Amino acid sequence: MAEYPLAEQLVPYLPEHPMICMDTRKNYELAVHININMDEARLAQIRSELEEIITKGGGAISYSKEPERTRLSYELAHQTHSFFGYIQFNTENGELLPQLEEYIKLNNDILRSLILKLPSDAKKNQEMMKQMKAKERIEKRAKSAAQPAPVENKELDKELEDIIEKL
Repeated sequence: MAEYPLAEQLVPYLPEHPMICMDTRKNYELAVHININMDEARLAQIRSELEEIITKGGGAISYSKEPERTRLSYELAHQTHSFFGYIQFNTENGELLPQLEEYIKLNNDILRSLILKLPSDAKKNQEMMKQMKAKERIEKRAKSAAQPAPVENKELDKELEDIIEKL
């Protein structure tokens, strides 16, 4: 990392070789559309049940967006509006996703859901390191291109004498 001082400032927790860093935790995002025809208490209960399934299944919630009323682009179950919220979490446990999917299928108040796999933290760090290395290479090239090659004074003096002799 000594070659890349900027990298040490931005990402001090990266190991010497980012390619060696293997993160076993996988990041996911669960997005849900919830039926609009229910009271706030039931909405909060659904959200807390989803979060409980994630935490009991060995996951860690990194961000959770409170479900908000939103207008749908097209009707879902003859409804033009829904509550939309999402939860970002990570887990090592591969059994958590089927548990979530089972709960969603059994709950009639959830109109639509989607579970996305997000890039892991190790991959994000690797990409950041690649970008920083590329930027530093470009800066080095720009510096070397901006500095003209040094010309020795002896050569210039010799060329000047040759020109003067020809006159």
